[in-house]
Amino acid sequence: MIRKLFMIGFFSILLISVISAQPRMDPKERVKELTERLKLNEKQAKQIEDIFIKQSEQLQKAFESGNGDREQRRDQMMKLREETNKKIEKVLNDKQKVEYKKYLKEMEERRQQRRPM
Repeated sequence: MIRKLFMIGFFSILLISVISAQPRMDPKERVKELTERLKLNEKQAKQIEDIFIKQSEQLQKAFESGNGDREQRRDQMMKLREETNKKIEKVLNDKQKVEYKKYLKEMEERRQQRRPM
């Protein structure tokens, strides 16, 4: 009986993990998308790739540490996202910044649509 409960619990957690996992682009894919959209030059693309790599490493560390509750991790992720966006904006020219803000707005709208009601 205990073994059955353990297995049900294990598979429930596994299922929740799979369902809640969102496909994420790796830093190179993200830079490729931004390069096309913002018409980045090679120097900008490299700088932004480095920013995304650092962000990915920090996110990985946050998940591996498992510190805090879900709200705390969410706040940490949002803060990291804001910091990353500020760093990227420093690399962009004025025209690219305008387009980047449009891109961020679209991404936020997509995130809102994926959230359960």
